[in-house]
Amino acid sequence: MAGPVIFLTGAICTIIGLISFFASFGSMEMPHYFWLAFIGMPLMFFGGVLCQFGFIGAVARFIAGETAPVASDTVNYMAEETKGAVETVAKAAAKGVVEGMQSGRADSTQGKG
Repeated sequence: MAGPVIFLTGAICTIIGLISFFASFGSMEMPHYFWLAFIGMPLMFFGGVLCQFGFIGAVARFIAGETAPVASDTVNYMAEETKGAVETVAKAAAKGVVEGMQSGRADSTQGKG
């Protein structure tokens, strides 16, 4: 709650200071409230940092809720579309293992080291 209040206070001070600065261009007098801009800018920064820390959980939950269905759809699509390729690789690997066991190479290489 403090973050938005501090940020808004800083924004109001900055706006008043900048209005005073630019309003003095037409006249020959010094700006009276320009110093408020130097107080308002750090207040805006501090309030913004507090807002980031205060609302990071809500933002993370929102992002997770928005991206989870898309990620789920992507995984399901990729699983369906790559099923044939995975089966081909698995069959090739199994065939290689079976051929290796039938040729006796697997047994002959085990005792050597």
